[in-house]
Amino acid sequence: MYQHYPTRKEIFTASTCGDYQLFIAWPDEPAPEQGWPVMYLLDGDVHFPVAETLMRTLARPRCCMTPGVVVAIGYREGTLRERDYRPAVAQRVPEPNPYGGYYPIGLAGESEAFLAFIQHELKPYIRQQFAVDPSREALFGHSYGGLFTLNTLFTCRHAFQHYYASSPSVWWNQGYINDVATAFLQADVTEALPATPVLFLSVGEWEQSLERWELALPEAQRDALRQHRRQRRMVDGVRELSWRLQAAGGDKLDVSLFIHAGQSHQSVPLLSLQQAFMHHFQR
Repeated sequence: MYQHYPTRKEIFTASTCGDYQLFIAWPDEPAPEQGWPVMYLLDGDVHFPVAETLMRTLARPRCCMTPGVVVAIGYREGTLRERDYRPAVAQRVPEPNPYGGYYPIGLAGESEAFLAFIQHELKPYIRQQFAVDPSREALFGHSYGGLFTLNTLFTCRHAFQHYYASSPSVWWNQGYINDVATAFLQADVTEALPATPVLFLSVGEWEQSLERWELALPEAQRDALRQHRRQRRMVDGVRELSWRLQAAGGDKLDVSLFIHAGQSHQSVPLLSLQQAFMHHFQR
């Protein structure tokens, strides 16, 4: 028997960032005394259907997850993920295109404003609508969303208790996030948190090389894919970042690394999302 999970879709207008499409799921039963755990999902248009299925199937009696609230943040039309998920930087460094020249540099990042919207507008709204536990809040993001998740942790670690960064864009802007991680590790932390923040870093095995089926592609396309993936160093970059954080994090951070076998950049968020749900909503 599936757990009954009402859902709704609505437009939320942020004071500075514009309109967002919210997808929300919640348990159809009385909340526990402390409130429900809640997870905020980036790229909500893509990830909400999977998240809803996970809650309906795994958050029921005799299953591994406790019920909770899911808030997925998407866009009313098009996407502004480059603006919202990437930090503001003094200089944006273009990425070489294997076919020649450079990839379009995209929108300037304004992730600080996007985080302010989540913290000061969206979270209070969700707490008014549902009985949620503010000590059990999580953030999940993939790719640029994973970059935003890491940047939030390193610059505002009290924002959430659990951070799930799936294939974060550690290559972006010549490894910008590594400098932010260094500053985070070197900073003297004076704020006392109820619990050490948890970070799950995940990446797909084939994000830095060709998949088997791609060997049948034309040679020029294979060469371009190889160059593109090698210059981004997704697997090595995520792995090395996790090692640094694990070695120096101490009481600041609890870090786990997952390299998902046989997965690409496109397929791995399905596994990463399930893993995040089974951890954050565990009984």
